[in-house]
Amino acid sequence: MSDMWPKIDRGGERSIRIRSEITKFPRNGKEIFLHLVRRSILGGLRRASEELVNRCNTGKNHMTLCHFLDWDYGRDGDQELRRKLQAGGDANERSEQSGEAAILVAARRRRANAIKVLLEFGADINALSTGGKTAYAHSIRRGFNEIADLLRQRGADTTLNNADRLAVLLTSGKLDDAAELIAADPEIVRTGNPEEDRLPADLAGRKASEPLELLIGAGADPNAPGLDGGTPLHQTAWFGQPHNAGLLLNAGARLDDFNNAHNGSALGWAAHGSRFSGDADTRGGDYVALVQLFLSAGAQLFYPGREGDDAYLKTLHADASEAVRALLPPLV
Repeated sequence: MSDMWPKIDRGGERSIRIRSEITKFPRNGKEIFLHLVRRSILGGLRRASEELVNRCNTGKNHMTLCHFLDWDYGRDGDQELRRKLQAGGDANERSEQSGEAAILVAARRRRANAIKVLLEFGADINALSTGGKTAYAHSIRRGFNEIADLLRQRGADTTLNNADRLAVLLTSGKLDDAAELIAADPEIVRTGNPEEDRLPADLAGRKASEPLELLIGAGADPNAPGLDGGTPLHQTAWFGQPHNAGLLLNAGARLDDFNNAHNGSALGWAAHGSRFSGDADTRGGDYVALVQLFLSAGAQLFYPGREGDDAYLKTLHADASEAVRALLPPLV
């Protein structure tokens, strides 16, 4: 029976605690030992849990403001943002990756309340992006009218150039006016400014094809990146727009571009969108059509430089809806 007992320091605090436990359970040694083991395990789990929470809180506290606004703005985001700023956060912080000011990130992510909080704590409403755009210009270009209205009401500079005006006309469906502007200033469809040349990507995820068709026909870049670094073809994939995807492929869009925030091709974005986009439940047929289109066009099923490796195919299977998964080659 003595071999079943844990080795302890009889003069230490742990020894006192164990002897106290033994007096509570005057039964056989095995039962006492098992009770102590359970207590030890539960105590260890509790301490591990407390440590994990502390580490998470520490990571949350050290997260940059821009990263928080971009990727971790949950249901309590407004309150958490205010807490961060009250604790000394910089309302004019710029992203280490993109150079965007916090207010530009909030505008890009369409976070009206975040913009209000940032302005309350001194954010520069006219902070410029690396491409020279204000939060107002970015919002009005993409049709985020409620954000643009908020910024205008708060005194934002509403100056726009012709490339910006073209974006406003196309997102609002004023095709005749857009065509007239392009005819007068044809260079605006491809200026060399990434924040202006992203217009095809901003339009590609929308249902209407005519604005995108007009823009591509006028010479816009069918591969210029937009949201999360995805090309126009990626945007059609995520937002479930097979007609626009076909239009872009015919215009020379790259099928297997993995150079984006999610390290995935248009096929990967479509597979993921088939389960996780906002319209996935009601537009499953569009995602099936997209995947069929990409596969028939020869979309690769492996990461760049890893032909023969099935890691990407596994990711596609894991992300896809059941209907889309049925279209993929089976895993071996």
